[in-house]
Amino acid sequence: MILERMTFQAKYGKGDALVELFREQARTWGPKMGFVSPRILTDHTGAMFTVIVEQEFKDLDDYSRRDKEAKVAFATPEFANWFARMEQVVERGERQLFNVETLKVG
Repeated sequence: MILERMTFQAKYGKGDALVELFREQARTWGPKMGFVSPRILTDHTGAMFTVIVEQEFKDLDDYSRRDKEAKVAFATPEFANWFARMEQVVERGERQLFNVETLKVG
C-alpha cells in the first residue's frame, strides 16, 4: 500500500478556509480525480494552520493511474479557478509518498 501525504501550511488564520476548499474539491472533482477515501488532518499541536490531505493507493501503478486521472481535471478552467482560490490561503506545500505496512499485534 502507498500513502500520499500532502502537507500545506495555510496563511495565518486561513486553515479553516483551506479545509473548506479541500472539502469542495472532494465533492466537485473527487471522482474525476480518482479520489477514493481521502482524509484531512488539521493541527492539534505543532505548527498552527497546518492542513494535511492523505490518500491511500493499492500500489505505485494505482497511484500512477489516478495521478493521470487527476491531471486531466487539473487542465480544466474550473480547477484553475479553484486552485487560484487555494493559492490565496496557502504559504507552501509538500508531497510525500510512503510505503505502508501493517504490523501484527500479539
